[in-house]
Amino acid sequence: MPRQITIPCTDLVQRYDHGESTVVLARAYHCSPTTIAKRLRACGAVVRRSRFQPLAVPEDELRRLYVAERWSLAEIAAHFGASVSTIGNKRRQYSIPARSRSQ
Repeated sequence: MPRQITIPCTDLVQRYDHGESTVVLARAYHCSPTTIAKRLRACGAVVRRSRFQPLAVPEDELRRLYVAERWSLAEIAAHFGASVSTIGNKRRQYSIPARSRSQ
């Protein structure tokens, strides 16, 4: 059974508004950052955006660059301003088959 954590809104929101992150607050209150974010919303606070935002990589463009134009994942990553692993994850998400190294 999940335990109930009592975190006073005034303390939590004040610390968050003074710049403490959900990670830091979670350590202080012995819970997860998700719990802190949920509690902040319940207290009426506006939660800051995550540091890592989802990257929009259109499937058709990724397919064109990787399959038709034969760009490397590193070139595509630089094009989108992303990491190679992010582009590799998107390639798999879109079921774009990997090219062999000899091609």
